[in-house]
Amino acid sequence: MGAPRPYCKPCNAERVRLDNCRVTKDFIDLLRGFQQDRCAVCGTADSGRRDMEIDHDHACCSGVRSCGECARGLICNNCNFHALGWYEAFPPAFRTFDLLNAYLTDPPARRLRSELAASVRR
Repeated sequence: MGAPRPYCKPCNAERVRLDNCRVTKDFIDLLRGFQQDRCAVCGTADSGRRDMEIDHDHACCSGVRSCGECARGLICNNCNFHALGWYEAFPPAFRTFDLLNAYLTDPPARRLRSELAASVRR
């Protein structure tokens, strides 16, 4: 059977996901509230069946793990696999979708970090 684990499989999967993205559960919870439980690209409500994907800028970090600062937002599986993946591969001259450009230019995680930093300075 093996040694007992300190976490159940879903909790361990979440720990690995957060560790790979180098973000905390608290930050993801704040981001989820900041995005009103919606995909940051298309606005689809989180169905609750599976957490939104943590999107990060792949150009920032090589390898499996990100630095955490390049996390952009929480997006649905469709936007993660069928929108951003191919869109970011386009040369800049062909990136003409305003919705995706707005997300990439000013992602919610960046806005949240700015608000958090501003509240600390007060």
